[in-house]
Amino acid sequence: YIGITGPPGAGKSTLVNRLIAQGRALGKKVGVIAIDPSSPFSGGALLGDRIRMQDHASDEGVFIRSLGSRGAHGGVSRATRDVVRLMAAFGMDWVLIETVGVGQTELDIMEIAHTTVVVLTPESGDTIQTMKAGLLEVADVFVVNKADRDGADKILHELKAMLEMSHQEGWEVPVLKTQAFQNVGVKELAEILESHRQYLKGSAKLQEKLLALREAELEEVLQETYRQWLKGELSQRA
Repeated sequence: YIGITGPPGAGKSTLVNRLIAQGRALGKKVGVIAIDPSSPFSGGALLGDRIRMQDHASDEGVFIRSLGSRGAHGGVSRATRDVVRLMAAFGMDWVLIETVGVGQTELDIMEIAHTTVVVLTPESGDTIQTMKAGLLEVADVFVVNKADRDGADKILHELKAMLEMSHQEGWEVPVLKTQAFQNVGVKELAEILESHRQYLKGSAKLQEKLLALREAELEEVLQETYRQWLKGELSQRA
């Protein structure tokens, strides 16, 4: 499962669209879960990423599903785990999960995805400062998208400096530049995603990650159960 996250306006949808094409070129079946802000009236997905990915609508090897965030604060919907599991059961080789857009505490994608891609832009300097600790924890891959803009090299060096100072063991987090709109750098990103997949398979990290994902899911289920119980108790006493 591949999480694509980052601040709003970073070009995540365009990047996902290009990754679908790259995955299909590699012969992979691709599932996409696009988490959209919910409509305050219907509770449904507001933006409808499927409209932005119509290039692949007729491809039987691609299935795209929009989910409303339903007020979830972590950039992902509570139903995301179930849909991810369903897509995997139906034989999807890649399951791409695009989040609404993260902030300092909105990093729940790391509790669902095996590989997390954090997408930033040359204008994301302030974002890096406010998200520094969380970013280092969540990212398996950093992407500086819209790299044709001024400041791309600067943010690239800042990210690399942050990673060098963090002294993380194991997987060396790569930082690469892309121009998703022009399909530049997407092939290299797909290769890195496959490399991370092989890295997880060849180490104890995959089992550790799967255990952490199950623990996070249990915690979420317990929290939701308690929230519903408390809501019912309060409504009875009102």
